[in-house]
Amino acid sequence: MRAWALLAVAAALACATGPGAPRVAPLEGLLAESDAEGSPAHLVVISVAGLTPDRHLPGGPMPTLAALAAAGVSADGVDPVVPAASYPAHATLVTGVAPAQHGIVADRLLGERGVRSTPARHASRLRAPTLWQRVAESGGAVAAFDWPTTTGAEIASLLPDLARERRGERWQRLVARSASPWVAARVEAAPAEVGEPGAARDALLVDLACTALSEAPRLVLLRLRGAEVALAAEGPRGASVEPAFAQLDRELARLVGCAERAGRLSDAAFALVGDRALLTTHTAVRPNVWLRAAGLIGAQGRWTALARSNGGSAFVYASDARTALQARERLEAESRETNAFRVVSAEEMIGLGADPEAWFGLEAEAGFAFEDDRAGPTLAPARERGAGGQLGGRAEQRTAFVAFGRGVRRGLDVPRMSQLDVAPTLAALLGVELEPTAGRALVGLLRVGPAGVRARPGRPGG
Repeated sequence: MRAWALLAVAAALACATGPGAPRVAPLEGLLAESDAEGSPAHLVVISVAGLTPDRHLPGGPMPTLAALAAAGVSADGVDPVVPAASYPAHATLVTGVAPAQHGIVADRLLGERGVRSTPARHASRLRAPTLWQRVAESGGAVAAFDWPTTTGAEIASLLPDLARERRGERWQRLVARSASPWVAARVEAAPAEVGEPGAARDALLVDLACTALSEAPRLVLLRLRGAEVALAAEGPRGASVEPAFAQLDRELARLVGCAERAGRLSDAAFALVGDRALLTTHTAVRPNVWLRAAGLIGAQGRWTALARSNGGSAFVYASDARTALQARERLEAESRETNAFRVVSAEEMIGLGADPEAWFGLEAEAGFAFEDDRAGPTLAPARERGAGGQLGGRAEQRTAFVAFGRGVRRGLDVPRMSQLDVAPTLAALLGVELEPTAGRALVGLLRVGPAGVRARPGRPGG
């Protein structure tokens, strides 16, 4: 098994770099070092939007990741938080608590006139300690590139997670105002193609991570979204999806090569995580059209009851109990009429760790997804063919987790874990305290020695 893993890693990296690219040295040294107990000097956490366990199987579009999964630790499935949306998931991945505790309960914020286009970007919205804070407090340097909810964070090397919100706005100039000086200079010089998520931006982010690795940070956080674009536009079986994941795999190989050339590889660990699964959608459900017809949303958008979409789910807010009951009665009637969704009680929402401010929730049936429109048809062709945001519970909604390198066991399969477990496990790998968490430090995945593991026996709440 060890010999196969070594050969597979070397072959995958050689293929992934492509003709003319810098050759990545074989990883025998890294794998040998991972047999020794001890925390890594450098941990690189890579979030791949839409990454599910099937993507890193042998023979799939990600040979580098498949080989590294075989050489390290991989999960058959990771249960997402609720909602299974990008910003709530990323906050959980660095805090180890559910959205109800860390405060990032949806991708977009609520306003007096409805759901705003602005995501929960600013780090001040986080109500729980983060992995990057604990690493910095222990004296380690941190770098974060496009990781959600890091805008305004005290991170040494930072590219904040900003997006254009006004016509004519240039993404490079927008993020440069909040980025670290050296990062801002690199971004300003980048081509126009990096202004939108995709392969060009992913390449820039890997370039930044490569530069950061030369400065020996203790923790690097990196989000790559190239496959998300294809998944949303075409659905999981779209023609562009597999090539998009293949491109991400080449970027992973390039990043590992950067660590090797910087002399960091033998003392580094990598963790790759999926934020959410994007499932096939065909029909949009617009609950706010019904709420507006019931007189609960005004013509100017001011509302007494409002649904905020997460894609596969929506949460309903109201000004008071009487209004919430009126909204629920109307939506329950429409649920029976359309068979497109079900109403989720407040008790179930609380049990799932979802937004405690919502009066109740909605869960879409397979193939349906919610949109925030207040006008037009209540059921319409979905704008996107792939959507996340589900309430969890089904196997196809589970995401991926792969870890390898210093302090990580080799050739280990994890039947099932939760996104809540990722942050405490990575904290144990680094030997830093991250409390309180609702997840478990999966110490059986690690080889860091007794002093490096601070684990609790169970998972309370969350």
